[in-house]
Amino acid sequence: MNAMDAAEKKRKTIIGLALVATLIAVVLVEEEEEATVDSAQPVAPKKALRTATGKSSAQAVQNDNLDVGQLGQRKFDPQAGELFATTTWAPKRPQINPEQQAIIAKKRAEAEARAKASPPAPTPPPLQFKYIGKAIEGNRIWVFLAQDGENYIARIGEKIDEKYRLDTVNDESVTLTYLPLNAKQTLTINDQQTGRF
Repeated sequence: MNAMDAAEKKRKTIIGLALVATLIAVVLVEEEEEATVDSAQPVAPKKALRTATGKSSAQAVQNDNLDVGQLGQRKFDPQAGELFATTTWAPKRPQINPEQQAIIAKKRAEAEARAKASPPAPTPPPLQFKYIGKAIEGNRIWVFLAQDGENYIARIGEKIDEKYRLDTVNDESVTLTYLPLNAKQTLTINDQQTGRF
């Protein structure tokens, strides 16, 4: 415990001495700055220059103020351009003659007319079905169709994939209705594919 107290006293003594040395250095620096400021002397104005004859020059400084009127006006070269003009880096637009203006106005009017015109009526997508065959039993007819690897069997009046309805079947074609637009579409049957089951 005594060894620790001695080490603590020694550390506090060193810190105290360092603090006193710092304070002395600060006081010395402040006194040096004050001495430097006090020793500055004002500069005396220069006396008028004398020429070789001993007389003071008429163009030398006669008084402390300069007469601005004696300076005269500076003249600028007109080829230098206007000094305070605004400049832009954008290219200048070419001049448009009346014929070009008429063409531009016509194209603009056509574009506005197209924009105002009603869009064309929607059309159903092309049929993606392939006819596989049909089966007939009495008055009932079943049609076999395929689409994207899926096979469908439907009778007249039945829905296919909730988007189409089978309407009619004959030896040349199959008629379907695309239900979202209520549009009829015809699938042509090749003679080679036609067959009865």
